[in-house]
Order: sequence, then C-alpha cells, then structure tokens
Amino acid sequence: MARRLFLLIAFVVVAAALLFVQLPMPPTYAGRTIENSGHTPLFLIGTLFILSILRHDFRIEGVRLYAFSGLIAAVAGLTSEVIQGPLGRDSSWEDVLADCVGVLLALALYALFDRRRRLGTAARVAVLLIVAGCLVAYVAPIVSMVRAYLHRDGQFPVLVNFDSRLDLYWMYSYGLKREIRDGALDIEYDAGQYPGVSFFEPVPDWSRYGTLVIEVENPADEVLHFGVRVHDKGHGREFADRFNRRLELGPHERREFTIPLDDIRRGPRNRLMNMAQISDVTVFRLHGAGSTRMRLYSIRLGWMRA
Repeated sequence: MARRLFLLIAFVVVAAALLFVQLPMPPTYAGRTIENSGHTPLFLIGTLFILSILRHDFRIEGVRLYAFSGLIAAVAGLTSEVIQGPLGRDSSWEDVLADCVGVLLALALYALFDRRRRLGTAARVAVLLIVAGCLVAYVAPIVSMVRAYLHRDGQFPVLVNFDSRLDLYWMYSYGLKREIRDGALDIEYDAGQYPGVSFFEPVPDWSRYGTLVIEVENPADEVLHFGVRVHDKGHGREFADRFNRRLELGPHERREFTIPLDDIRRGPRNRLMNMAQISDVTVFRLHGAGSTRMRLYSIRLGWMRA
C-alpha cells in the first residue's frame, strides 16, 4: 500500500500543478485546445490509481469498485473546476465533461483487461463501444482545431467569407443574434451599447498587403451606423491604442468599404501598429438610433505590395 500511496500522492501533486498553475501556453485557439486536451488523460490516469487502491487496499470488488471509483474521480473533476474560479483560472463545464470522458475511459479499459472479472461477449462489445466513443470525444476538438486552421490559412488573404461554418471557429459575438445564410452573416444587434462580432486570430502578417476590404449590406429602412476596430498583439485596453473607424450605410445599401492598411498602422495614438502581428478585427454597431440589422459578406485584404 505504501508504494501505491506514494505514487498517488506524486500524481496528485503533478495534477494539481497542471490544473492550478498557469501553464506557458499561448493565448490562441491551438493553445487552448492543447491545454484542454490534458484533462482527459489526466483523469484517466487518476481513475486507474483509484481503481487499483480501492481493489488492492480496500478489497472492494465488482460493480461497487467501478461505481465508487467513477464517483470519486467525477467529484474530483467537478471540485477541481470549482476551485479554479477563485484562483483566476478558467473553469467550465466543458472541462468537467473532458474530465468525465477520462474517468469513463479508465473504467472501460480497466474492465476490458480485468483478469478477475471476465466479460461476456456482449459486455465486451459494449465496453469496446464505450472506449471508441470516449476516444472520438477526445480527438474531435483536436480534429476541429486542425480543420479550422487549414481553412483559415487556405483562404487567406480572405479573412472570412462565410462559405463554410468553419468561419464560426474564428469569431465570437456579444449583444447580437447571428446566422450564416446564403453566403453572408445575418446579424441582428441588440439595443445595448456597442454590440459586435469579433474575428480573432487571423493570419497575423498583413505587412505585404495594402487595404482591408469589408463588404456589408444594410437590409433595414434606417441608416446603419457601425464601427470597425483592429487590434494587434501589443494592444492595450485603451480606446486610443488601436485602430477605430466609424462608418455609415444607407437603407438597403450594399457596398465595399476599403480602408488603407497604412491608416490602420497609424491607428494607435502613441505608436505604430505592428502589421505583422494583427490579433483581431471587430465590426460593431454604434450606440444610438438607426438600423439594428446587418448582412456581412466578407472581410479580406486587398492588393499586395511589391
């Protein structure tokens, strides 16, 4: 028991460091996906430890062994997420689900290779299906991440044109309803202040291009007042430390707005924007009267520099 207890304590220390210490991961889609992917194998190993200790040191067998092990490990996963909130770490139900996938995978693998309790043919098939389902659940976010990066890089210098739902992986919105329809993003803004949609982590190097082109339509009977904001990776939180431009679109008007990238480069008040490290582009509605609807067709870079 002493050896297993020592290994368990060592594992808990390592797990706590991975869960509660800020890891040197870049704040990117890939970084978040890689960091989140650690939850499942971590709880798989932890559950195997619990199974071994409950069987060999507490003499628990049969269904009770799997029930107690799964319950202990699942509660540990939920507790770890609750604790992370006050510590300034990101906690989410998605992480809890990833923890539970690891727990379930451990239980299934342990049952599959359990020499003391042989499974019948039907039970073995069921356990194999559980293992396959857990592996699919684990791999799916990684596959989605790879597909999203390939799509993003493949269509550059188009940043977004809504011909694929993979474009949604690179955007988040606040204060609006949105839906891709007929090759455009239909947006209905709420009445709150500055609702918008941000396209984050584009291909960051814009230094070889000359313009930013935004194709947009106002389907309403009122004038649409909106703004465009561009940040680089060195952006501070101040309004003056980014590119900001107010634009206007007449009722039922569709047009392309062309913004020189040199204007964007000179956007921050006290410095030049780093055009090789662009981090996001935001399209938002300006506060006040006017249209609350927009159809966004594309955002792209125009003409390459010699």
